[in-house]
Amino acid sequence: MKLRRLLVALPLLSLACGDSGDSTGSGAGTPTAATGTGAASTGTDSGGAGGAGGSTGAFMQGEVVSIAIDPPAATLVVEGDTLPAPTNFRIVGTTTTNAQVELSGTWFFDRPDVATVSNAGAVSATGLLGGKGVLQAEFNGLKATADVTVKLKLVDDSLALDPGTKALFDTPAGPDPSLNVLYPYDKTVFPRGLLGPELQWSGGNANDLYRIQFTSETFEFVTWTTAAPPSRYAFPVLPKDVWRLLTNSTAGAVEARVQRYDGTVAYEPKLETWTIAPANLAGTIYYWEINQGNVVRLKPGQEAPENFLQKPPGVTCVACHSVSADGGSLVASFNGGYSPWGTFEPTSGTSTYSSITQYPTPTNPGRASGFQAISPNGSHILYGQSQGSATLTLSANNDASSLTGLTTPVGAPVHPTWSVDGKQVAYGVRTNGNWLDFTSAALFVADVDLNVAAFGNQVEIVAAGSDGYAVNTYPSYSPDSKWIAFQRSNQARTRGALGEVWLTRNDGSARVRLDATNGTGLLSAVQAQATYQPTFLPVAVGGYFWLVAESERVYGNRLTDENPNTRRKQLWVSAIDPNAPAGVDPSHPSFWLPGQELTNQNMRGAWSLDPCKGAGESCEAGFECCEGYCVYDPNQMDYVCGEQQGCSPDGSACQTAADCCDPNAECINGFCSAVAQ
Repeated sequence: MKLRRLLVALPLLSLACGDSGDSTGSGAGTPTAATGTGAASTGTDSGGAGGAGGSTGAFMQGEVVSIAIDPPAATLVVEGDTLPAPTNFRIVGTTTTNAQVELSGTWFFDRPDVATVSNAGAVSATGLLGGKGVLQAEFNGLKATADVTVKLKLVDDSLALDPGTKALFDTPAGPDPSLNVLYPYDKTVFPRGLLGPELQWSGGNANDLYRIQFTSETFEFVTWTTAAPPSRYAFPVLPKDVWRLLTNSTAGAVEARVQRYDGTVAYEPKLETWTIAPANLAGTIYYWEINQGNVVRLKPGQEAPENFLQKPPGVTCVACHSVSADGGSLVASFNGGYSPWGTFEPTSGTSTYSSITQYPTPTNPGRASGFQAISPNGSHILYGQSQGSATLTLSANNDASSLTGLTTPVGAPVHPTWSVDGKQVAYGVRTNGNWLDFTSAALFVADVDLNVAAFGNQVEIVAAGSDGYAVNTYPSYSPDSKWIAFQRSNQARTRGALGEVWLTRNDGSARVRLDATNGTGLLSAVQAQATYQPTFLPVAVGGYFWLVAESERVYGNRLTDENPNTRRKQLWVSAIDPNAPAGVDPSHPSFWLPGQELTNQNMRGAWSLDPCKGAGESCEAGFECCEGYCVYDPNQMDYVCGEQQGCSPDGSACQTAADCCDPNAECINGFCSAVAQ
């Protein structure tokens, strides 16, 4: 069928014109799409867009009943700093007489960080990021969409190799007989916002040449480098931060290739596939540096931990800490031994309460504590493990006086934790040893009601010795409070223990070992039993739950000591699929948490949100805001904490899934979360 252009704004017909505007846009993720509008006429008896006139008789083409965008999809490739020519799109209308006409209308593009659209439908890449977006055209209430992909291609040719040498990598002789990628692991899921991982491998020689490539649908990077053993490659940050561009340009699969040329033969590349979750990790991880006797904090993306706690007078060591899910309060034990407790305000690190001050007498020095659980809002503390009795004590966060107790039917409770929804607590119950050293423990849960300061419905959900594991403890609740990650081991003290992280529903059903988290199949059998003390991030981010655990595993060719008496504790993070089928390992291989100090023994990673922000403060998601909503402010041209505006986007507050803009999102811990499929 011949395509005819529908004439616009002919004076003879007195057709009205729509408003025209320039292409507009702002930073990444802004809801104000790049837009453009143009004059248009339907050529119908009812007149044009906003106008009147009788053009049907003039055009004999009927009323426009549907529109489409031509082409329906396009890819723009940015080569280095060179932007491609704009891609021109057209609005094609179909009339009641089945005629096709070209129209002018209003254009929108939902990723102005990636590309902008003009009033004539010309889409131009910004060169800032790669990514996929939806181009929308509107004409007289009719709408159509097209898919636009922008791909960034970067090349690091700092070695200035001759073309002939580069060409050798394109015709490999066969599989590499010795090269083995040690880190990261294949199938790892990475979030955005981290420092780039260090690629580490074995099997090369001092003078070997390597081609390294990272490729996704929307990003490509290639470089040639040398890397004498122990062979490593760090993502460059200058002149461009390659890892940041890769992760911010990608949502989904990335292929990583390491290919070796030994001076005679170029071998086939070793291939790994990673996944990029389309969101930054939230919150802060608080952990214990054993060497220093300090609790430090590390926000994902920072280059080093921060020593921030201001110790009360007379306190030399702070350990065994917990942080409220909302990030407003931290509780920790002091000085070892009987371990009295105190609270801190995390932002400033200020000591807000010390039980030593309230109870300084020798007979009850500071209310013996050990490990504690802190309620999600930080208002209450459950403690008493180091007292060695069958009872944990519930107190307010600023007064160690007992409100009530939680007494176990057998043994003594250890390692308590609070569910994110505040309705339940979980804890181990040891039946031998002391509060630090024991070799038998079951996992229990109990309901808690802070309105009346009472516990109830105490139930054993994992028995000691079940599945061959004597110790079941160190529980942590998932963001939806339905799952509990916990440590299963041969002893309570983690140094040199045979330990694994497992997952169970909060009623004890559907238990599954987190093989990918532990490193099963990636590490030696002994190394895959060296992961302990898991802690969930309290919210879902980028479609996943996120779990941090300490591990004494090797780290590529950086930490290689496997001796249980001397190997190094470090923190590792893994993504967990929220809706994996029962009996299926929902975890993905762990990645080393960037920013840690490799010379320290790091353990007990407690993960919480940061203290909430007030109205008008910059934000990335609603869970950062006290009111629960992160909205776009056109005056600041940025996202800020504010009032609800219609449906809730991913990361903003909800009561049910129906409140969420994304029809596939779930309401998890009070926030909309699009989960990975």
